[in-house]
Amino acid sequence: MLLKSLEDILAGTAPEVGKRWLSKIRAARNTRALGLIKDEELLSIHEEAMRKLGRWFDQSADKNEIGGFFVMVGKEYCAMGIPVSELTFALNLDRKAVTEYLIESEELEGAHRMYALMDAVDRVADFYMLSAYYMTKGYLEETFVRMKKGEKLPDQALTKYFKDDFFFK
Repeated sequence: MLLKSLEDILAGTAPEVGKRWLSKIRAARNTRALGLIKDEELLSIHEEAMRKLGRWFDQSADKNEIGGFFVMVGKEYCAMGIPVSELTFALNLDRKAVTEYLIESEELEGAHRMYALMDAVDRVADFYMLSAYYMTKGYLEETFVRMKKGEKLPDQALTKYFKDDFFFK
């Protein structure tokens, strides 16, 4: 049984979650570069993340689908010059916005509803942890490629410092 608040998020009928996330990004002192990006672009990423979260919850998406999306986000924002620390922090803020909405929107009467909320919050956290993992991989992969091409560094020198097994080798 899904919580009503979670169903709303997954159905795209809870735009206040995206707005809450945006306000968190705008208020955070350590997301200055992201703060320069237009609301529409950030909300577009958030909405796609919510679609992926929905597919994660109904188990119609595997780690590769989720990973592929967030690898591309990491690569794109690396190319734009957004620091990886801001991206991972933004994911954490999105997780927090989703979790706060779930907690505030539910009437928790009875142990069953409490356990359902705890399970939902745990699954949301797992999704965002996986998202951060793949986004960081994408960011590092883009950095690797840019250094290889732009700085003309040999593979041996780069693999000495970039030990990760990249997603799109």
